[in-house]
Amino acid sequence: MKRGLLLLLLPFVLSASEKNVRPYLQTGPWYPAEATQLQGMLDGFFNELPPPEQGVAVRAIVAPHAGFRYSGRCAAKAYRALSPTQDIRRVILLGSSHRSGFYGACVDDHDAWATPLGAVAVDRDACRALARDHLFRTDRSAMRYEHSLENQLPFLQQALGNKDYRIVPILFGSLKKSDFARMASAIRPLIDSRTLVVASSDLTHYGADFGYTPFRRDLAANLEKLDKGFIEPVLNLDFERYFAYREKTAITACGFVPIGVLIRLFEKKGCRTSLAAYYRSGDLSGDYSTSVSYASLLFTEAATAAEVSDSLDRGEQRLLLELARSVLRGRFQGQAVPANLEERFSRHPRLLRKSGVFVTLRRRGELRGCIGSIVGVEPLCRGVAANALNAAFADPRFPPLAERELDGVEIEISVMTPLRPIPDYRAIRLGTDGVVIRDGNAQAVFLPQVATETGWALDEFLGQLCRKAGLERDAYRSSPAMKFLTFQAQVFSERKGGK
Repeated sequence: MKRGLLLLLLPFVLSASEKNVRPYLQTGPWYPAEATQLQGMLDGFFNELPPPEQGVAVRAIVAPHAGFRYSGRCAAKAYRALSPTQDIRRVILLGSSHRSGFYGACVDDHDAWATPLGAVAVDRDACRALARDHLFRTDRSAMRYEHSLENQLPFLQQALGNKDYRIVPILFGSLKKSDFARMASAIRPLIDSRTLVVASSDLTHYGADFGYTPFRRDLAANLEKLDKGFIEPVLNLDFERYFAYREKTAITACGFVPIGVLIRLFEKKGCRTSLAAYYRSGDLSGDYSTSVSYASLLFTEAATAAEVSDSLDRGEQRLLLELARSVLRGRFQGQAVPANLEERFSRHPRLLRKSGVFVTLRRRGELRGCIGSIVGVEPLCRGVAANALNAAFADPRFPPLAERELDGVEIEISVMTPLRPIPDYRAIRLGTDGVVIRDGNAQAVFLPQVATETGWALDEFLGQLCRKAGLERDAYRSSPAMKFLTFQAQVFSERKGGK
């Protein structure tokens, strides 16, 4: 028997009348109102995906809330990561109001929310506690016709099955920058090791129908660039850059407030972050003139033993080095990066995972270019190809690589682990940790090998990093806003193997 149908047959015990259940929206475009059809759709989404990694605790996700036929596969990528062994008892749902205008947030006073698959209990005590805060209120009418929270429930029911959990629905209106941290402070006491936080959001709504057309050409490429510029500060848990990006681009991500609160909730917890899925409705319809973008992000606990041991072997290193050299050679021959990279490396799943990667070029032992991304937003093989070209032709410190130089260039690749914030810079391990510093909009990064190659002590290392960011040399000690994030890297080159 299907799990969803089993839920319908099980009695659901409420402490109040069954009339105090919020009914689901029977609007059709969001998801099938008939239980068997909805269950079949969810089974299809989840069965396409590998089982979740064992032993990894998911603490938060960002997932889209559009019609399931558009964004369902994207949302499923996030929910599929929930391990059956993870003990989740409370799910805090952060949504954005599409129909009611108000300041702050509202919570719910129903006993449960219904879907075609059954009812999900509401944590009334948690909702009452939030409602006592001046930024929150109880507003049943705002909740009644809102889909951004409801559309997460069938995925929760599919992922968690019959587990005994309760939801805390929170619907956000507008919010001043200074109140994001205030909101997070009110919610944070509800979060423990058995709590999952879900921020519901679609990304860019592009087209005249949405009143947002910041570009008119190369729509697919520009949409991806716009969206990933938004995603990066989320993955880095950098609220200042996140907020500044919205002000700069006016990006039409409907869950801007919920995601911002999520960043504030987890910015000091040291969790790892990753992009589980990204695509646009235009990828499905072929029409980008009216397109909505979708992404799923995961916030998990520290790296597992499996992740630490999941280093690239010598054969995989050689493949990436050969790829980097071939795309450089191809550029001089007028060839583009092959479109079928993922297919070419389909037998090497570690080369398809999303990892941060830098490509460094050296000539006669001297730096000739180095560009990369700390956060993995695309398959590793594609990141190597792109950053090999960037290091050769787009590093502003050097002129573009000349063809006559190519044979004399040595290629080095650094594959990153996820970023983790640290509270005290004195915990940095020189030669092991790469370091990112952030102070407002100023940012700079040194790879782990910088300390080894220069012989700098910690003070000199951080002083030079501050100068690279355009800050005073001692800003790492004197600035109260300074943030430190560390990562490790597997480094290998054409001259030597991986470390």
